[in-house]
Amino acid sequence: MLARRTVHVDDRFASRSTLPFFMGLLALFFTAACGSSSPLQPLDSPVCEPGTCCADSDCGPGLCCTNRECVPCCRTNADCRAGECCDADAMACAPCGCAGDRDCTAGTCCGDDGSCGACGCTANADCRAGQCCGADGSCGACLCGRDADCRAGECCDDAGACGPCDCRADRDCQAGECCDDGSCGACACRTNADCTAGECCGADGSCGDCPCTGAADCVAGECCGPDGRCGPCPCTSDAACNAGECCLGDGRCGECGCASDADCTAGECCNADGSCGECPCTGDDQCRAGQCCDPDGRCGQCRCNADAECTAGECCLEDGTCGECPCGRDADCTAGECCREDGSCGACACESSGDCRVGEVCCE
Repeated sequence: MLARRTVHVDDRFASRSTLPFFMGLLALFFTAACGSSSPLQPLDSPVCEPGTCCADSDCGPGLCCTNRECVPCCRTNADCRAGECCDADAMACAPCGCAGDRDCTAGTCCGDDGSCGACGCTANADCRAGQCCGADGSCGACLCGRDADCRAGECCDDAGACGPCDCRADRDCQAGECCDDGSCGACACRTNADCTAGECCGADGSCGDCPCTGAADCVAGECCGPDGRCGPCPCTSDAACNAGECCLGDGRCGECGCASDADCTAGECCNADGSCGECPCTGDDQCRAGQCCDPDGRCGQCRCNADAECTAGECCLEDGTCGECPCGRDADCTAGECCREDGSCGACACESSGDCRVGEVCCE
């Protein structure tokens, strides 16, 4: 009885003493397994980028962080020199605006926009000689009511301003000119008699080539067109065209259309628009080496269905083309890069600027 009891106690002791050992091994196994693969890096993770600052607090007095660099700027007027004020929108110091004429230099006045400029007028006496005060409070050309109010050689126009006199009749123009809509210029013709020999008066009142009325008015080999101009004679049959051309519906000679493949040269086919061109393919065997027949009957790049159909180092992408293989872990990227969620390699995420090189910062 004593021996059996001793064995029983030893078995229980052994099971209790080895349980923590096996539990430790199991924990070690899971720890190693979890550590063997790192999660893919989120696309919005902060990365090291060139710069010296992330916020204004990283810069000294009178400096602001703009595009990751510390540059001179202002927040309040206290950041500017005497006589300057801080432009809040541009964050830059500029001459202060005026509140009244006393804030401007002699000869300038304070405008409605708070800047100093030329003073406005209230009467003609405020303007220079020859100028008058307009309704907008600015000095300008004086308005006239009649030609006598203008200088010699000038006339008063409908807007009340003095300027070059317009004509009222042909007699107001120089010899050979006529008054047309108040301006002097070349005289318009009314009949062919107003034009020189060999010219005719057109509908626009100008002299030019006389229109044709028949083939007799044109030189040999030309015909009179519907617009009254001489030009190439229209064709009536293919015989009137050069070799390889046909008579088109508008009477012009041009490239002959096709009705079937028999109308095209060897190796070409008749397209839907009646022109000869490259024949559509119906199978890959009709394309050159390395090309495949697309659904639209054109030879082009072959589509892949598996990585094995691509060259070494490439993978079959979702659009059916072979390209750079996406990464699945950091080890698939070059040194210094990490695998991101979209399967591309890029800069590794940082936690602080201490993770970056000199001249780089890590900003949230």
